[in-house]
Amino acid sequence: MIKTITLSANKTDIPSGYCPYCGARVYVLSSHKQSESIRDSCVECNNKRCGHRFVLQISFIHTVEEPKFFDVSLNLPKSPKLKARQNDN
Repeated sequence: MIKTITLSANKTDIPSGYCPYCGARVYVLSSHKQSESIRDSCVECNNKRCGHRFVLQISFIHTVEEPKFFDVSLNLPKSPKLKARQNDN
């Protein structure tokens, strides 16, 4: 069973997910930046009876809405809807 990982918009929250074995939440033990858009996080299941440890890979897919207060272009992929909106203007 695959669970969707929900990330919080609060910068102080650590992205987390769920154990694929028992479904309990996991917590981050360590994290390693692979690139500007990919991060690997070693996580452990909160269910002590399970104890599953694994690596979650968190990746940037595309921009849905560009930031309004940055002038820097990171050249990140844009969602199809954002591309269509920008082409209409």
